[in-house]
Amino acid sequence: MPDWQPLAEVNRHTLAQIRVLLTDIDGTMTSRGRIPADVVEWLPRLRDAGIEVLPCTGRSAGELLGLVRYLPGIARGIAENGGILVVPDEPLTPLRAPIDPGQLAAAAQVLGRHAGPWQLAPCSFARLTDQAWERAGRTEGQLQHLRTEAEALGLQLTWSSVHIHLTVTAPDKGAGALQVLLGEGVDPNQVAAVGDAANDEGLWVAGRFGLQVGTADAEKVWPLLRHRPSVRVGPSAQGWRELAQALVDARS
Repeated sequence: MPDWQPLAEVNRHTLAQIRVLLTDIDGTMTSRGRIPADVVEWLPRLRDAGIEVLPCTGRSAGELLGLVRYLPGIARGIAENGGILVVPDEPLTPLRAPIDPGQLAAAAQVLGRHAGPWQLAPCSFARLTDQAWERAGRTEGQLQHLRTEAEALGLQLTWSSVHIHLTVTAPDKGAGALQVLLGEGVDPNQVAAVGDAANDEGLWVAGRFGLQVGTADAEKVWPLLRHRPSVRVGPSAQGWRELAQALVDARS
C-alpha cells in the first residue's frame, strides 16, 4: 500500500504558510475530461486568500494560454511538463531547450515496432520542448516498458492520463516551476504541488516543496513512480477541491 498521509492529518501551520499552488490539470482539476464549475469557483477564492494558482501541465503552450486567459484567478502557467512559461500578451519563456521534432518522430517509429503505431497528438505542431502522442489505451506497465526503451535511445519519456510525452531533456514540472519561483524570491516551503500521474513526478521530489500532494489516482502508477507524493486527497477534481478548501480554511 502507498505510504502517504491523508490531507486531514497535515499540520494546519503547514497549510497556512502556502502561497503558491502548483497544479496539474488533466486528471487533477478535471473530472471526465472537463473542469467542473465548482473547481472554477475555487480559483478566485484561492487568489483572494493570498494563494497563487499556477497550473503546470503537459499540454501545449497554446492550449494553456486559453485557460490562463479565461479562468478566473489565474494569471500564468507552465506548459509542456515544465518546458515553457505562459503569460497572456507576453512572449513565451522557454524553461528547457527546444527539441528536434524529426529526431523524436524517428524515435517514436523505433519504439512503435514493439508497441504498435503511435498517433501524434494534434497539438504537437505547436510544441517547442517536447512532442506528444495519444496514449491510446496503453496501460501503465506498457508505458513503463516504453520509458525504459526510450532511455536506451538516450531520450526521456513520461505520460499523463491523456498523452505520451517524448523529449531529450528530462521533463520536470517541478524544476520548471522552481526556475520561475526562485527567480522571484519565493520560498519553496511556501509552495504546494498536486498531481495524479507519472508526468507529475517532478512535483513530488522529496523536499522540493512544502506540501507534495497526490490525488487518489496516483495509486495507479505508484509502483512505477521514482518520486512520490507524501499527502493524499480524493480522486481527480474531488481531491483538488478538498485541497483548495483546506488551504483557504487554514488562511482564515
